Parts: sequence; C-alpha cells; structure tokens
Amino acid sequence: MATVTIATRSRQNGKSYVVQYLDPDTGRKKYHASFRRKDMAQQEANKLRIILDDGQLPEPRRKRRERKAKTFGDVAELCKQEWKRRQQEGDLSTATAKGYLTFLKPLEAKWGGELMAKISRPMVLDWRADLAQRKSKALANRRLFVLKQVFAKAVATDCIAKDDIAGIRYLSEREHERKAFMYPDKVNELLEAAANCHAKHYLPLAILLAVEHGASKQEVLDLTWEDVNLDYGETGVIRFHRTKTDVERVHRIMPRTRQALLDRRDYLDKMRRSRGIALKCEKGGGHVVGHLDGTRLRDFKTAWNRVCKDMGLADFHFHDNRHTFCSNIIMAGGTLKHAKEMIGHKTLRMTDRYSHLEAARDNPMQDLLAAHYKAAQ
Repeated sequence: MATVTIATRSRQNGKSYVVQYLDPDTGRKKYHASFRRKDMAQQEANKLRIILDDGQLPEPRRKRRERKAKTFGDVAELCKQEWKRRQQEGDLSTATAKGYLTFLKPLEAKWGGELMAKISRPMVLDWRADLAQRKSKALANRRLFVLKQVFAKAVATDCIAKDDIAGIRYLSEREHERKAFMYPDKVNELLEAAANCHAKHYLPLAILLAVEHGASKQEVLDLTWEDVNLDYGETGVIRFHRTKTDVERVHRIMPRTRQALLDRRDYLDKMRRSRGIALKCEKGGGHVVGHLDGTRLRDFKTAWNRVCKDMGLADFHFHDNRHTFCSNIIMAGGTLKHAKEMIGHKTLRMTDRYSHLEAARDNPMQDLLAAHYKAAQ
C-alpha cells in the first residue's frame, strides 16, 4: 500500500494539515497539498492513496488548481452532456431532459460566468427566496433541483471540494397545489360548450379523455388509434403513456368517451374520403386528436381558452380536468388508492391532495350526526 501521511503544522491563525506521500520512483517524501481542516486532508489522502496504489502519480498541484477553476457555465455544459447521454440510453425521457434544460437556462443567465467556488449557500438562499416571492415556490423548487445537479457534478469533477447546496431543503408547495375541479353538472356544461365551438370535432373528446380517464394534455395529443381497442369486451380498452413519469395505464373505456371515439373515427374516415387525404404515418392509424392526415396536433390551447372564456371560467387549466377526474372518483365512493392507480401517480402522497373530499361522499357518520341533531329539535 502506498505511503501517504498527514503532518500537522502550527500557524498564527490556527493549524494546517499537510498531505505528503512517498514517491515510488525516488523513495523520497513529496509535498502534495495543504488543508485547514483535518477531515478534508484525510479525504484527499484517501484519494491520493488510491491513485498511487494504481501505479499512477498525482498531477502537479498547479494543474489541479487550473482544473478546479471552472465557472458555473462550464459545469452546466457537463450536465447537458450527461443528460443527452442518459436520454440516448433511455435512462431519461425526452420530456424530462427538455425540462432540465428549460430550468437550467435562467440559472446560466444568472451565474454562467461565475466561478463555482464563489457561489455560496447564502447567495443561493437569497436567490431562492426572491424567486419564490416573485414567481412561485414550485418554480423555485424546480430550478433548485437543477441547480443541485450542477453542484453535484462540480463535486464529482473536482471543481469544488464541498457541496453546500445539497443540504438546502425544498419549500413546501402544499398551499399552492391546484385543486380546482368540476362537479358532474358543470362537466356537462363544459362538454356542451365544446360541442358548439370551432373545434367541436375533437375538443369534446379531448375533454372526455381528461375528465373520464385522467389523461393529461400530452397523453391526449400523443394518443394514437393503435392505443385504442374498441372491440375488446363490452366497452373496449384504451392505453395511456405519460412521458413525464414514464407510467403506462390501461382503462376500460367509459360510455361517453367510447361514443366520442366512434364519432371521431367516423368523422376522420368521412373527411379523408371526401378530400382525398392519405395518412402520413406508417403505423398506428394516426393520432386520435390530430390533423386529418393523422399527424400530431401541436396544441389546442386556443380552442380550450375560447371555451373557457365563453363559459366565464377564470384560471381553469386543461390540466384541472385531471383534478376533476380524481375528485369525482373520491366523491363517487372510490379510495385514494383507486385514484392513485387510475391517474397513474407513482406514490400515494401525490394523490393525498384529494383526501379532503372523502367527507363529501356518502358518509354514514354524517347521517348519524344529522339524526342526532334532528332528535334535539
């Protein structure tokens, strides 16, 4: 085993710990590095011992200093390369990688030219507090998550000796969780409004996929006819894949959704025949909520916003239809576990936001309480 020692030196303002090693070629003791803290000297000694045992010599101190002097932008580029590699290997979804890059961009704008060693914990805490106040805690948490990845990469590549950012805890988002949802009668009004808008041939179906099957906008837009089997059993089945969580789920098709799918299929067949439009996709039968040639719609935000405006709905997002789906599962007598499995959440904690609705469904205790009060009248 290589000989590596730590010598303690007295200084005017404390002690220093000098790491030395025995040169295997000359047999002489050589200086390696100095540290103000013994634990850091011990960590370096352990690394040095491994290098020497592998038959290698440590790089000169000057060269290591040059390697460590990297900016935030330099380390951010290393993260981008890693995310790209993981995406190519299938370890990271395209949507997740795109999200990382989106949250990294403003971080690069703020700290891109700053040396990693100069970005301190207090600076990050002040930045997070300001962002949470100006924007939201959710946005602050997501950017902090990416920032932590950059600092972890800086430690792994020996750009900084210690990661002071890793211990920063995420802000609580519970008070900002969106819980907007619609009761069944309001859903009927929404469907009626959608059936009378310019996007009437696909928007009602998109809404039904969301409120009756919990489909996100991405799942609606990515759905192909290959994912729909209308002939299986009495109702048929439908498969959804959520790229954000890489979760797949299969549902029996609800009656209204089934009829909307049949109507959509008939409409597409009729329009393609009358206009002589051929499918551009090689397989899958084209996208269900897509263009007449089967290609994917980019979005239906304009049509959705128009329907919300006509109904006088303020701050109601298409994603809130997923909340409508889960909320009505609970009020219909389902459990949080039912909602979790049907919506495709990975943990029950994600579904816990709907627990307050359990008291709104048929509740024997409330019946007993009503009888109790009635007896006293």
